[in-house]
Formats: sequence, C-alpha cells, structure tokens
Amino acid sequence: MATGTYDTISRIFDTFAITSKSRYVFVYDIDKNVAKWSLNAVEYFGFTGEYLNNANIIWEAHIHPVDKDGYKDYMRKAFSGQKVPDTFSYRARNKNDEFVALTCRGVVIKDYSGKPAMFACTIINHGVVDNADPTTFLQNQYQLLNNLRTSKLEKKSYKLILVNFIDFGEINRRYGYTFGNKILYMLATQIRKEIGAEGIAYRGEGTIIAIYTEAMSLDDIKMFYNRLRVYGRENMMVDGNKINAELAAGVIVADDHTVDEHSIYTSAKYALNFSRTQKHGNLIIFHNDELDNNKHSIELVDAVRKSVLNNFEGFYLEYQPIVSAGEGTLRGMEVLLRWKKEPFGVVAPSEFVPWLEHDQVFYSLGNWILKQALNDGKIIKQDHPRFYVNVNLAFIQLERSDFRTTLVDMLQSTGFPATSLCLELSTNSKQMNADHLKSQVSFLKSCGIKVAMEVENFAALDITRALSVDIIRMAPEFAIGLDKNVTNRYMLQAITGFAQNMKVDVCITGVEDEDAVSSVKMFPISELQGYYYGKPVTLSEFKLLPVYNK
Repeated sequence: MATGTYDTISRIFDTFAITSKSRYVFVYDIDKNVAKWSLNAVEYFGFTGEYLNNANIIWEAHIHPVDKDGYKDYMRKAFSGQKVPDTFSYRARNKNDEFVALTCRGVVIKDYSGKPAMFACTIINHGVVDNADPTTFLQNQYQLLNNLRTSKLEKKSYKLILVNFIDFGEINRRYGYTFGNKILYMLATQIRKEIGAEGIAYRGEGTIIAIYTEAMSLDDIKMFYNRLRVYGRENMMVDGNKINAELAAGVIVADDHTVDEHSIYTSAKYALNFSRTQKHGNLIIFHNDELDNNKHSIELVDAVRKSVLNNFEGFYLEYQPIVSAGEGTLRGMEVLLRWKKEPFGVVAPSEFVPWLEHDQVFYSLGNWILKQALNDGKIIKQDHPRFYVNVNLAFIQLERSDFRTTLVDMLQSTGFPATSLCLELSTNSKQMNADHLKSQVSFLKSCGIKVAMEVENFAALDITRALSVDIIRMAPEFAIGLDKNVTNRYMLQAITGFAQNMKVDVCITGVEDEDAVSSVKMFPISELQGYYYGKPVTLSEFKLLPVYNK
C-alpha cells in the first residue's frame, strides 16, 4: 500500500465507502489531483485501477460534452468554499461507450487551516440515459416532471423557466429541419453554459427548453435571460452562419407545495405563450402583476386539472342557437363548456381554457366535450333534421395524429352523422406546422365534416384561404354599433365580400338586438348567433327556446 497521500485517502475512504452495484464512492485529494474509486466504479467505467493520478482529467474525459462545463463550474465552486446544491446531476460514459445518468452527493473536507483539502463523493447510477432528448442531449419532459414531483414531496421551493423561439417554424422554413435541430442544440448548449451548476435544463414539448433552479433569484434569472436574448440575436453561429433568433420566456415561482407539478408546468407554459404572443419576447414572471390574479389562477387551474382526471367532475355543456340569416330558423348550435365546483362556483371557460390549452389533459377534455355534444345533437336532430353542431377544436387535438381515429370511433359509437358536425379551429392553430394542419383539415373534410374558423381581422383570412374552410365565424365585436363604427363596417364589407367570392358561408356572432340584426343583414351572410336569439343554456332549456319551436 502506498504511503503519504495514498494513506490519507485510504483512511477517509474506508470510513466513507458503502457501495452497491449502482452506487460508487470516490475520495479526491484536491491539491495532489489524486483520487481513489470504489472497485465497482473501476470495473464499470473501465479505470486502470482504484487510484487515479491526474484524476480530474481522467474523469472529465468520461463526462458528456454538454454537461462538462456545468460539472467543472460545480466543482470549482465547491472547492473554493462557495455554497452549492447538495446534489448535482450529469451524464458520463461507461466502458461500453454508453452515457449513463449520475447524481453526485459530495462533501468538502477541510484541513487544519480551514482550506478545502479533500472531496468525498457518493455517486448514484440511474442507468443508461434512455430519457435523454437525442437532439439537445438534455433530459426530457418526463424527467422534469419527476423532478418537480420530488420537489413538491420534499417541500422545496424552486423556479421553473421555459424558453422558446418566438417563431421556430420560420427558422425551419428558412434553414431546413436538419439545420433547425442544430440551432436548437446550440441554444440548449448555451443555456447549460449560462446556468452552470445553478440549475438543470430539460427538453420540453416541441422546441421548449425548461430550466429548473433552486439557487437562482428572480434578478439572476432576468440577467440570465437578457444574456440569452443577446446570444440569440447577435452571437449564435451554426456551421459558420450567423443566426438571428428571437426568444421568449416565462418563469413561475413554485412555492405552494399543494399544487400539482403538471399545473406548475402548465402555468409556466401560459406565461411563455404570453411572452411570445403579447410581449414580444420579454420575460414574463408569473408571480408579478403581468398576469392578473395569478395566485388565484394557478389554484383554479390545479382544481380544474384534478376535475378532468376525476372523470370530468363539475363539467357540463351549454348551447347557443345558430339561425339562418334569411328565414330566421334554427340551423345549429355552438357548444360551450362550463365548470362548477366549490369554492370557485360557476367559472367561465375564459378563466381557465387559455391556461388549460397548454396542458396535455386538455386532449381528453376536448374529446369529452365532443362526445357529449354529439349525443345531445343527435337528440335535437330528431326535431330538426338539417341541424348541425359547432364544436371548438382544441389545438392539442389537431396536433395529435391519433385524433383522427378517436374522431371516427366517436362518430360511429354515437351514430351522429359527420355531415352535421362543424369543427371550429382556434386562432392558435396558425402556430401549428402548416403541412400538418392542412393534412388534418383535409382529413376532416374528407369525412364530410365542415370546418369553421373565427375571424377577428384581415390577417386571419390568409389561413382561411389556405385551408379552404367552409364557414367564417365573425368575432362578436363586428356586430356592435355598425351604424357608428365605420372601420368595422368597412372590414365586415370586405371580409363578407371575400367569403362570398370564395363560396364560404359567414356566421355573424354577438348579435344582441334587432338593430344589430338589421345592420348585419346588409352584408352577404348566411347565419346569425347571439343573445337576440338565445343565451347559452342547457339541453333541456335549449328545446324550450322560441327559435327551436319556430
């Protein structure tokens, strides 16, 4: 047995090493750069022996390139006496050239003068990294949710940051998908470099990159994001090409340990989307005044999510009539979601749907809405054979390819005719991949289903043309004060004229009184909807409306 340094390491090591097949121990002499590893680690990683000279160089050669800077930064801080997290996760290559996920829990041992002298560490091997994203080499969303769940159980407070490109679709169109993946990898690498040991980065849905941090303050996050935006705008180079990429970001402070981790993630996605669509990429902090009633909102979203998972408890549907502009007879009904549960009472969908649209549970809720509406619509068709049902289609339903099979199965099981169903696309649909969106719409139309889209301005007309929709549904504000609002009158004239030439039906929504009916009938429209003909009501109340029995 060696003397001097080796004797010192061995004495510490013998009292520290409690090993198993998936748990390794090493003790590292900081000044002499010598380490002793447990025998199972020597075998697993293919070391030449228990003792390693130039230990830092040998071990760092095993660490994943994306994780190396973060690892070195963590060790530098630990050895200099700075406060670091109790554990640190990274990936390292075993003797079979497989990357495995490791978690290190270490302690710095100081000499008699108080100077860091030894680093003793236990490493847990989580196995070959099959939860890593192949494009960015980051852990994936499932690993993130596991981390958030653990933090909730351990009552840890943390911050979750979500970063995305404002328009990655444009990047793909300009440079191609392969080049786009390189850009995403560069962003992920820069994020890892910026956060160092103060956070963990994950690949979220689509092109979202999530950062979990307990150490960073909100001021730290603001500075980090400012540096990241500068990198995206000015310093991102891929294959010798300078890329100009605008970013958006949202952050949530998670300090309520009663809230489900999925609700935390959903709220962070909402903040990110608010940054992308409303704030030109500026950082949105969930626990500030940028978003109204955010504390109430996250509690509401959490409760609504749990209701979805609890067999759609508290959800019900209401219906508003759609009438023909010519005869004033019943043509169809719009399906409107409602939710009621104490202590919230009756909650309008506008308070939770914009949030829930960013959550995977919305897919099952959207399908529940559709099936309920088809069953109720089948009852009404007994009295009104030409009647159709208009259902708002969630972005997440269109996004998933298995929705096609689900929809066909639903039509068959309910016996509702596809030709009497109209599916309305949300304005968020334009964020979807254009080819996939066209494919989904083509499939719907091939089944005989009508496709509608709400139009709020001229910009929406381009997508209605590209998708060949059947019905344009004008936003309610167009029906208000047309005799005084010249701008609305001219816009309505232009849009309805466009629709008439394209042989597309137009439904004017928000019609509240007889004056509004007279005003909008001056234009080439097909259908009307609004309080003048009936407020949203339950199925039994719908059958009692005057227009139903006209």
